[in-house]
Amino acid sequence: MNIETVSPIDLNLIAAPPLLETEQQMPLTFSPDVLLQEHIADIRLAAAKMSGPQRRDFMAEMSLKYCTGNARLTERVFGWSREAVETGLGEKRTGIVCIGLQSSCCGNKPWEEKYPEISEYLCKLAENQSQQDPTFQSSIAFTRLTAQSALNALKDAGFSDDDLPSLSSMSEILNRLGYRLRKVVKAKPLKKIKETDSIFENIKKKDQDAKDSDEHVARLSMDCKATVKIGEFSRGGLSRVNNKASDHDFATGDSYTPCGIVSEDTGKLFINMGSSFKTSDFIIDTINGWWENQTVEDRINIDRIQIKMDNGPESSGVRTQFLKRIIEVSDAISKPIQLLYFPPYHSKYNPIERCWGILELHWNGTLLSSVDVMTEWAKTMLWKGIHPIVETSTKVYEKGVILSKSVMRAIEKRLKRNPELPKWDILIEPMAAV
Repeated sequence: MNIETVSPIDLNLIAAPPLLETEQQMPLTFSPDVLLQEHIADIRLAAAKMSGPQRRDFMAEMSLKYCTGNARLTERVFGWSREAVETGLGEKRTGIVCIGLQSSCCGNKPWEEKYPEISEYLCKLAENQSQQDPTFQSSIAFTRLTAQSALNALKDAGFSDDDLPSLSSMSEILNRLGYRLRKVVKAKPLKKIKETDSIFENIKKKDQDAKDSDEHVARLSMDCKATVKIGEFSRGGLSRVNNKASDHDFATGDSYTPCGIVSEDTGKLFINMGSSFKTSDFIIDTINGWWENQTVEDRINIDRIQIKMDNGPESSGVRTQFLKRIIEVSDAISKPIQLLYFPPYHSKYNPIERCWGILELHWNGTLLSSVDVMTEWAKTMLWKGIHPIVETSTKVYEKGVILSKSVMRAIEKRLKRNPELPKWDILIEPMAAV
């Protein structure tokens, strides 16, 4: 079907009848007479920016639009090769893109394609000196093999120097093959275990049960803070006086680990500063210290103790020494103790973590030059308008204390574990109640 060639002005002035469906699918054409020399120059410039199939497709579009698909007319108007225009029109009509022999065979091939045998030997060499991605999120191995050592190894294997790349090219080749020099990092742990949601729902339920209960449940939160170095070291805060700290945080012999217990109901905070290792015994002694600082009336009124804590290695629900000592505490004070553990990597939800943040903001502009300075500054902090009780401990604790399986069998009989969350919810009844 022939299409009448009209100018854009005529199209605007003449009310043409509606097009048929077959006519609507055909491209709208214009006469080359409507093109000014500036327009032709712009179209030629656009084509010059392209190459290969993309350029031929553009030339075919312009030929169909302004020259009714006539290759000779397109050559005369735009100055393009009519053979290239005819090829573009054929590609557009059939949908088949022509790839020339030169474009498919020209160019320098990568070194690993030109020397496949050497490349295969290089891959084996890199595999022998590589390690798996520590995050286990990809199958890429990160080699410790450098470009220089790879070249030396290939030379030692008898490959000719003429077939080997330069030092800089070898670095790019190793990267292309998937072997990179990267810093060895720790494996990223799993941030959420399958029981995480159930653990939080259980903690929320036990909290609400404690509030609604007729019994007086002491809801406590417990955790240890990062070790504090004693010395004139900068803690990153601001100070109006005495703001000269040591230029290096040298490893000193004096360091203390704060272990704290805060009451979620009253806001009273107890801190035990220990100079030894953070062990199960140190944590239990902190619980004993908190109990000894309660008034006689408070001890009598408490019917049950509920402790929220992190599932750390020193106090987890499977730590033998900790379970043995916490049972002894329950028997000594004749109070039931319920342990509620937060899931791994969720310690920020433990209420006492807020106390440690306030303590750090309170003393971070101070030079904790001695134990007394550290203790006095801790005593002057405020949590919910109350100053904490602070004690220091110089007792030396032994690390790695574990119990035998036979002893643990007797201890397990004293533990009432939640059947759905056995490691995260443990109730201990005192011997008198048992």
